[in-house]
Amino acid sequence: MTEEMRLVSKSEAETAALGRFFGEHAEDGLFLALVGDLGTGKTHFVQGLAAGLGVSGAVTSPTFTIMNLYDGALPLKHFDFYRLRRAEELYDIGWDEYGAGGVVVCEWADLFPEVIPPEALTVTLRATAETEREIVISWGPEAPKALIKELQTYALGH
Repeated sequence: MTEEMRLVSKSEAETAALGRFFGEHAEDGLFLALVGDLGTGKTHFVQGLAAGLGVSGAVTSPTFTIMNLYDGALPLKHFDFYRLRRAEELYDIGWDEYGAGGVVVCEWADLFPEVIPPEALTVTLRATAETEREIVISWGPEAPKALIKELQTYALGH
């Protein structure tokens, strides 16, 4: 059974703040699957996530490199599936090693749902106005319960 919550972000800063919240409450093994069209704020979310994990320096989308690795309180492994044609290409770049442990976040995760683990939280971003985004966070029964509880508290304040 999948559960979800809906939030509205009115700016890039609010989207990044939600990402920061995830980073500040992340535990080893957190897996985030990001879904959304171009320009909906996926990279802003990841930049906030990285800040919440204490990553210093620029955080950019790995559109051409497929994966970026950042050092923080937990290692951040940032994947972008946009340019991949087949899920098998992930295994060619070390998905078995990099796709678990630390914090894993995948942009365009809906392109290869077969590699997304059952404990993942899916963050779907959809533009509703020029700067406004509807953000739907969904999860199954294997998602990290402590983070879900924190998210529910966060949502009450927004």
